[in-house]
Amino acid sequence: MNVASKKHSGLAEAEGEAQPGLRPIVADSLSERVADQIVEAIGSSRLLPGQRLYEVEIATQLSVSRIPVREALLVLQSQGLLRASPRRGTHVIELDEAWAREVYDTRTALETRCFQRAAAVIRREPQLISVLDDHIDRLRQASFGGRKPEINRADLAFHSAVYELAGSPLLQTLWNAMSRHVMIMFGLETCPRSNLDHIAEDHLVLRRALLEGSPQDIEFAVARHVIGPFDSKTIAQRAYEAANEPR
Repeated sequence: MNVASKKHSGLAEAEGEAQPGLRPIVADSLSERVADQIVEAIGSSRLLPGQRLYEVEIATQLSVSRIPVREALLVLQSQGLLRASPRRGTHVIELDEAWAREVYDTRTALETRCFQRAAAVIRREPQLISVLDDHIDRLRQASFGGRKPEINRADLAFHSAVYELAGSPLLQTLWNAMSRHVMIMFGLETCPRSNLDHIAEDHLVLRRALLEGSPQDIEFAVARHVIGPFDSKTIAQRAYEAANEPR
């Protein structure tokens, strides 16, 4: 082994010693939290389709500087939730029927593959189902209290956990790209409803499919869960109308 190799080996073996020039990654950055706040505001119709967003106004409301707000807006633009033009500024996208239908249809296709992969992992290691049980418990507790933002966050966390269990970097990347679209849809669905007790039970159906269902059973359970007893056009129209009701 040459000197360079020995040096590299020594660095790799040194317990707790970081590589030169590298810093720990902060997963939950301020700009990400700002982006999540904007997404929740869109989902609850506090920010409306087509509405222009102003950095200074958002920074003031959230008591942060303009830098994380600017970063958050850029992230949401890259994820297709905001649109920007040089002279017209930054606006929320139109939450129209075409958008809603694409969210439902794309999510159904993506989650079918994800749940089928995750089922194979869980059946090899059944103890992993406890991760999902924790999220279902959070859903149930939030539902009893009628805490809609918490329900939506717990719902998203359940599905994010399934993507992690699936163990596919590609599926995880695709989910990360569309998860905030899904979060907005959750908000549009839960906002006009008063009784949300069924949400935890709906996730128990998915849990059962993961443990016992055939690939076809899983496909049906996912489609039923995402789209429900209606077709995507009906749900899309209802979500669009709810988002555009005068307040």
